[in-house]
Amino acid sequence: MNCLRDGTDIAFHQGMKNTHILMFLFVLLLPAGLYADDQKPDVNINERYIVERVEFEGIDESKISEDLREEAQKFVGRKYNAQLANEFAEKLREQLKRRYTIDVKVDKGQKPEHVRILFNINKAPRNVTLNLKSTIKGLYHSKQGFSGLLEVVPFQDHFAFGIVSEADRLLERNAGYLIRFRQPTLGTDFLGFHIDFESYHQSFDDATITALRERADIPAFYRARQNFAPSLTFHPTQNLTLSAGLSFQRLQHQYPSLYTATAYAGTGNLQYSNDFALRDGYKQTLAVTYNLRTATDVLDSDYIYTRHLWKVDYELSRNKNRFYAHFKGGIIGGAAPLFERFSLGNSTTLRGWNKFDVSSIGGSRVAHGSLEYRYGILEVFYDVGAVWDPGKYNPVRHGFGFGLAFGKNLCVSLAFPVRLHNVAPIFMIGTRF
Repeated sequence: MNCLRDGTDIAFHQGMKNTHILMFLFVLLLPAGLYADDQKPDVNINERYIVERVEFEGIDESKISEDLREEAQKFVGRKYNAQLANEFAEKLREQLKRRYTIDVKVDKGQKPEHVRILFNINKAPRNVTLNLKSTIKGLYHSKQGFSGLLEVVPFQDHFAFGIVSEADRLLERNAGYLIRFRQPTLGTDFLGFHIDFESYHQSFDDATITALRERADIPAFYRARQNFAPSLTFHPTQNLTLSAGLSFQRLQHQYPSLYTATAYAGTGNLQYSNDFALRDGYKQTLAVTYNLRTATDVLDSDYIYTRHLWKVDYELSRNKNRFYAHFKGGIIGGAAPLFERFSLGNSTTLRGWNKFDVSSIGGSRVAHGSLEYRYGILEVFYDVGAVWDPGKYNPVRHGFGFGLAFGKNLCVSLAFPVRLHNVAPIFMIGTRF
């Protein structure tokens, strides 16, 4: 009996010890439990219900892209998700260029246990406040050197000032400054007003200067250029943009004597762009642009010419895979100054070629095509094109290369010209202009 009692006492004391340990742990963990209970996220009561329909209020739905309208319809038939609705409102605000405020409201639907989502869209206040932003572009081309742009935007994208030294797009290097004013809505969302002013000093490659001495039909090079260009922009639909304006350019020539010539032109631009959603997650984007510049004696211009340029850009994408196809063609009638003449062999055309080897004075005709494939940031490309004057032979040239692409403009690439000799690659890094 004593042995049994001793065993029972030992078990009793051991049980009491375990109970004390459990009580001690409970006291320690009680505050943590209460804190965790306080930190439970609030549950939106509307998330119990199914979305019956989605509505937009305060705006013509034609201003909303087809992709976003289709995305909005994906809410229908599913339980309401407040986070996804707010994320969609942010996408919509970006597409509308932040000129509107968007409130997400949830109302009772017509069916039991159903709700409707209402995106209430109102014009944002137009108070002009100091909101300093800046844009920096920089490009290094192993044959053409550095190009750079520093642009400062102090007032909500209305006004911008920039400093430029750029030799990528034209036959000349432009060094100077630019001033831009943008009023995207002029009494109505369909109409906008733009003013550009540019003032540059020019420098030309020796190959261009030498070639000009043999071509009396091409106006001489100049040492300074100024441009004042007001324009009106019209948006008849979400996908179509029309613009018309004037360009008053003054060119200061140095030879044979110091004088100023004018290139006063009427300008027009037509652009159509659209996104199409395909099956199996494929998406495609198409952009078509036509640009017209015509300098005439009606505007008292010294140079008389007309310049046409067509561009087509196509993109097909799915997940990390992206395929691009680009085409441009142009024609100039009359005697246009050098900044208007077409040129190939830069960061976006005939990559692998030096533009002064393609044509040191450019041409009045151009045709160029480009194919690109990207997987993630890896990119391969192939370019083909020619620039020429009527009656002047200039062969079709080819180039290819590979590199890294970060977004649509930032690149690191190595490109090769397709020819039998002097196959020296061209290295490029930076932001395409």
